[in-house]
Amino acid sequence: FIRQIIGWREYVNGIYWLKMPDYRRVNYFGFTRPLPQLYWEPEQTDLACLRDTIALVQQHAFVHHIPRLMILCNFAVLTGVNPGALSDWFWAAFADAMEWVELPNVVGMGTFGDGGLMASKPYVATGKYIQRMSPHCRGCRYDPAHRTGNTACPFTTLYWDFLMRHEATLAANPRMALQVKNLARLDDTQKQAVRERAAAIRRGEVA
Repeated sequence: FIRQIIGWREYVNGIYWLKMPDYRRVNYFGFTRPLPQLYWEPEQTDLACLRDTIALVQQHAFVHHIPRLMILCNFAVLTGVNPGALSDWFWAAFADAMEWVELPNVVGMGTFGDGGLMASKPYVATGKYIQRMSPHCRGCRYDPAHRTGNTACPFTTLYWDFLMRHEATLAANPRMALQVKNLARLDDTQKQAVRERAAAIRRGEVA
């Protein structure tokens, strides 16, 4: 109610001043991985959505809120990147990255690093969501409909792995409970295949 009536800008600004300076260090999921080098060198990945979005950032120091959230932040969350490392990249890469607006949006909303102060659920999604919301998947060598196999979209694999790794925590979130219940559709063999491919993605063996 407050953020919709008073305004998003004022809401974000209020969160920043209320929670600083500790807000720079929030890390709800305890993620420790450094930011993948592909955020600086997008040619390192065959993921068309990630490669194209980062290339646009390099060209214009800007992309729209949706690719920031559902491609750049989504990939970082699904791979377990430290929220502060992602925030530092946004700070360096975007022309409009004033800390008071960048930090709550990236660390709070984008990574759920504050555990729900800014957003009511982690903004994570499979490649199917990206396919519905953008043209990036056309011609990409990865298939967003598959979660395992050599052509499976890393976003889809990592999404299911994320649900498994954080099942207990996410099941308690009313907006994530239904997604977590979908894990029951996977048998043990399918779950293990997801885990193994997700681990390979995080190691950089799948780009």
